[in-house]
Amino acid sequence: MKKVLSIMLAFAMLLSVAAVVNAEEADHEHKFMKMANMSCHYEECEICFELRNVGEHTFEDGVCTVCGHPEFVNPFVDVAYDAWYHDEVVKAVASGIINGKTPTEFMPDDLLTYAEAVKLAACMNQVYTGDVVTLSNGEPWYQPYADYCKENKIILKEYNYNENATRAGYMEIFANALPDEAFKNINNIPDGSILDVKNNAPYAIYVYKFYRAGIVTGVDELHNCNPDANIKRSEVAAIISRMMDTSKRVKFTTAKSGSSGDGSGTDSPVIGGTDNPTGGGNENPKDGGNENPKDGGNEDPKDGDTVERINNKNDIKNDILDDNPDNLNPATVNYLPEPLKIVRQPEGTEAESYGGKVELYVEVKGGEAPYFYEWYYNGYRNQKTKIENGDYVKDASSEALVLSVEKENTLLGERIFCKIKDSMGTEVTSNAVKVYGPFSMPVDTIEINAATIEYVLVGRIADGVIRKGDKVSVERNGKIIAIGTAVDLQMFGKSLDQGVKGDNIGIVFKKTNGVSPQSGDIVIKYKEKRCYKLSC
Repeated sequence: MKKVLSIMLAFAMLLSVAAVVNAEEADHEHKFMKMANMSCHYEECEICFELRNVGEHTFEDGVCTVCGHPEFVNPFVDVAYDAWYHDEVVKAVASGIINGKTPTEFMPDDLLTYAEAVKLAACMNQVYTGDVVTLSNGEPWYQPYADYCKENKIILKEYNYNENATRAGYMEIFANALPDEAFKNINNIPDGSILDVKNNAPYAIYVYKFYRAGIVTGVDELHNCNPDANIKRSEVAAIISRMMDTSKRVKFTTAKSGSSGDGSGTDSPVIGGTDNPTGGGNENPKDGGNENPKDGGNEDPKDGDTVERINNKNDIKNDILDDNPDNLNPATVNYLPEPLKIVRQPEGTEAESYGGKVELYVEVKGGEAPYFYEWYYNGYRNQKTKIENGDYVKDASSEALVLSVEKENTLLGERIFCKIKDSMGTEVTSNAVKVYGPFSMPVDTIEINAATIEYVLVGRIADGVIRKGDKVSVERNGKIIAIGTAVDLQMFGKSLDQGVKGDNIGIVFKKTNGVSPQSGDIVIKYKEKRCYKLSC
């Protein structure tokens, strides 16, 4: 009986303590701390935090010692937790140097343009020298970053900023983004030891700078650079991570390095694995992709090197290069096929209306015919799912995937790509693209700014894409009742350049004609209509 009474008394005391805490919490105005990626991982009320005596949050092995949450929060649905680049992407974004394409999509397989490269270089330089990024977009959007890079000798020439950056071009820009002291040599990489980088190449000095600092390790076991291949955002995130955090840099050796370093192979698919699906690699080397993504081997083998070549009639054999590194010895090579590579990538699109069909076409050459095609899409958490023929899909095992643009087609808005194998088992992977139906967003709620006569139309995008500055129409019961401009797009208080299917956003709508929108209306891409009265 005494034991029962003791338990009841203890329980009553706990309830009284909880009541005191709740009462104290109720007596103050909650002031929230933005603690994500800092001391904790969620917004916490500062006073409640003290009342609960949570204590100082510290991290061991990437996990909080108090609440058990990971040190960095991943907000991106297309960055899987088991992806090789997960940590690099999350940490690079947390640094403030690189952002997602949207608040929930990083788009790791998208190729980087030179415009994006100069922005990243400028932001990295500002973070390194002053801990904060002060630059902002201009007209065109990348101009302030390009000007900053010119003024600070980060870029020494003009670029076609809308072109995709090559690996060599990217390193040429980033080699000047930080001072030389940030590129301390940790690897012995002699001149001439990177087989596909000629010593007289204008970018050679920058490539060797990255290799010797352990920031880049190459694309295969021979540490080839693949300098002319384009670079993906996932790879860029890893490079940023290694540039800003020297503990992430990799010690390794090449065949001509001697005994420097503590590693002999490539460290990860980012820069040390198969990172160029358009050039013979595999975008996910964990699936057992291509052993040699460098389009079949090295471009500039040196005298006396032993390389592996595929013989069409035999298995793999060792062939020795003769004294001329530009030629293979015909006595030891019977047949050298052209490497398998993609010569035409599929292209995404935004349909203007439902009812049509879209063809995603990929073309390859080289390798050994016949070719085998498999189309996939990246689903939830970047899970790769094979596409099968169905009501809205056909030709899923050919070079041309056909999609019907209908509301019911669940592939609309997903990242779709193709894996192609030749008869020898060599595999290449295309770029991932998206097909959208026509833009539409039902309006859930409306806010009105009387001063600017603007409406904030809030809802979830049902399909398609909307970009800041797009002309839009508002539809009610199948009739256009207003037209105007989406002067801004907002999500969680932040301005966006675009919104896509599935996003919950607020469209800042500047009406030019028609009646006032209301809940239940549908925002669509601009349709012209002469009369905007409800009776029309």
